[in-house]
Amino acid sequence: MSEFRISLRQIMLLQRTLDNGGTATCKLQRPEATVDAQIEIENDSTHHSIKVTLGPLCSSLKLPRALFTKCQSLRDFVQDIANGRADSAAQTEEALALMEAQVSVEEVLQTGQTAYVIATVNRQLPLGAVVTDDQGDVCAAVTGATKEQLAAAVRAKLRPSPDGMGKCA
Repeated sequence: MSEFRISLRQIMLLQRTLDNGGTATCKLQRPEATVDAQIEIENDSTHHSIKVTLGPLCSSLKLPRALFTKCQSLRDFVQDIANGRADSAAQTEEALALMEAQVSVEEVLQTGQTAYVIATVNRQLPLGAVVTDDQGDVCAAVTGATKEQLAAAVRAKLRPSPDGMGKCA
């Protein structure tokens, strides 16, 4: 038996609904069946609050508005629910914190830099970030307790010092 999938046309519908908020009915298909997912999206200045209802199943998700992969995250979330993976569809607080930290760190990057945000094993500084340049050289490696602290630490490491250190170029 194959899995339920969302067509490109339905993904475009999800993208418009993410951008504008509101409700949408998203069709998921597999060769032998079609199901409808009811999606409600409320937007504020920083997040999308999403509720997905598929038959008797109901689950919710909160995504940062600045997340570049938000439409793909929503698509995967809906497909996981439809395919009986409701437990994997529920994102953990840690996953959401990592996504938000990624967005915060990306805001302080310079052109040509890439950030990799991870969870650390240190309970006092649970977030870590490594920033590389186009050649893969490490420009900064920092930890922080919050997304704001992490972004500030990255900004401080990337700011050129008087001896020219601190900026990866």
